[in-house]
Amino acid sequence: MGTLVEITIQEFDNDLAQHAINKSFNEMSRLEKIMSTHLPNSELSQLNSLAERETKITVSSDLLKVIQRGVHWGKLSNGAIDITIGPAVKLWDFNKETPNLPDVDKLQKTTSFIDYKNIAIDGSSVILKKTGMSLHLGAIGKGYAVDQAIGILKKMGVKSGLVNAGGDLMAFGLKNEAEAWQVGIQHPRKPEEIIASLDVRDKAVATSGDYQRYFIKDNVRFHHILNPKDGWPENQTMSATVIADTVMDADAISTASFILGPNKGIALINSLEGVEGMILSKLGSASYSSEFRNLPGLSLQGLENNLAKQIEPN
Repeated sequence: MGTLVEITIQEFDNDLAQHAINKSFNEMSRLEKIMSTHLPNSELSQLNSLAERETKITVSSDLLKVIQRGVHWGKLSNGAIDITIGPAVKLWDFNKETPNLPDVDKLQKTTSFIDYKNIAIDGSSVILKKTGMSLHLGAIGKGYAVDQAIGILKKMGVKSGLVNAGGDLMAFGLKNEAEAWQVGIQHPRKPEEIIASLDVRDKAVATSGDYQRYFIKDNVRFHHILNPKDGWPENQTMSATVIADTVMDADAISTASFILGPNKGIALINSLEGVEGMILSKLGSASYSSEFRNLPGLSLQGLENNLAKQIEPN
């Protein structure tokens, strides 16, 4: 899934612990083979290829669930997250060793293929209504995989653990008898520094940031979080962190909030029950959802150490 995955559990039975962790990693590997666009033989790659020639493609239950949830968040965010972003992602190709700016005319043309409303779901089949469309689940598939890994750990009797896939994570149970798991939120310009920390128990945390995959050209930062409206990286936000009940939803909402920017992004978060978040603008200012400051164990000390002065303009 293009990131480092770490599983940590508290378990006295060493054999059970190792077996549960191995099974969870295997599940995430299985899901990668379904939802990765980097693997040409993945189910998603095959769906995108078949969609060029066929009208209706039957998909697995896992892929169906993620596509359905992608459409759901597309509607709720008014298209700020759109899983039909595939054609634009392909043009940018951030996985190249030396990424370049895409052809402007070609990028502009891809926007005619980006519209989640052109996904039709009929039972267990998916229809992409426009030839040239392709799906990309980078903003939601990884979260689903973490949720499934957590489900396996619990099913096997593990009472406490944390699964972290590149900053998209979930913790359940207590780290020890009295303490919840403590999670740090990375400084968007200084990876060794933490700007906030909080206690997490039976909750998911996801951060979307312009520092995860990017390149700088002519002093401008170009990152992988593309605005579905024009196919260009969104330039008003540095990072958006969301706390929700599932990693799949936290992942999707953080991406949508990043694209929407501080005002509209916080408005989206505030409209959702049981969801909190923080958005850092390019100017270095922080915006919070209504109850974010009341989250258990929250410390904003790193942020309050004059974040604006520490952040470079790029």
